[in-house]
Amino acid sequence: MTAHPSGRKLGVHKITPPDEKKCEGIKVLGISGSSRQEAGMSKSEKILLQALDMTKKYGAVTNFIRLQDLKIYYCEGNYSQDPSLCTYPCQDSMKYEDDQMQIVYDAVLDTDIMILATPIRWNNHSALIQKFVERMNCIENSDVWFGNKLIKNKVAGLIVIGHVDGVQHVAGNLMNFLNWVGFHMPQDMIASWVGPNDEDTTKDWDDIQKNKYTQEDLENMVHSLLKLACDIKNSKVVI
Repeated sequence: MTAHPSGRKLGVHKITPPDEKKCEGIKVLGISGSSRQEAGMSKSEKILLQALDMTKKYGAVTNFIRLQDLKIYYCEGNYSQDPSLCTYPCQDSMKYEDDQMQIVYDAVLDTDIMILATPIRWNNHSALIQKFVERMNCIENSDVWFGNKLIKNKVAGLIVIGHVDGVQHVAGNLMNFLNWVGFHMPQDMIASWVGPNDEDTTKDWDDIQKNKYTQEDLENMVHSLLKLACDIKNSKVVI
């Protein structure tokens, strides 16, 4: 058993795989928050696609969205004027005919599991993820102000990668958001990787693939998300 410099040992904290029979047909949505122009260039996106492929082994049905590919307007803060102006459907989606945020809303509201993937940008998540977070305010506000709970029985996970930056800081911010909009989160809901101080990103992907701790975390995340989502779905209790 290989020891990590921090004392962590591989294989000690291992999440058992979910029951395939319970997970058949479970819906998993992956949202990439990378701003890389071409598909396949982003490393956080590659890990996300790996996670989606892993869920398929348990009978999951997957959906994938690149925020970079969509025309999404910034949140205009209608809530600041009047809370009744910040409910679902979003005012900005109705105001701008070419706004494509409704594609994201439809996918989120239809899924059982949502996995957000983001690179770290100056110790925070990407600008695209922030735009997504702010545009989801109408979902949260519909619940806390008007009792229309739209996020029910849904589970969320995170993929965060970067160099000499704070994974826990980024994850903490996003977990706070996910909690407020109504997602449930198991203990092992984050897969991450942090590169060396030299910030030589050209060798990142090989290092990520070779990093046994990141790969174990990815497997644990997938298993944890599926187990919780499948348990919730099969309990038939709305939470």
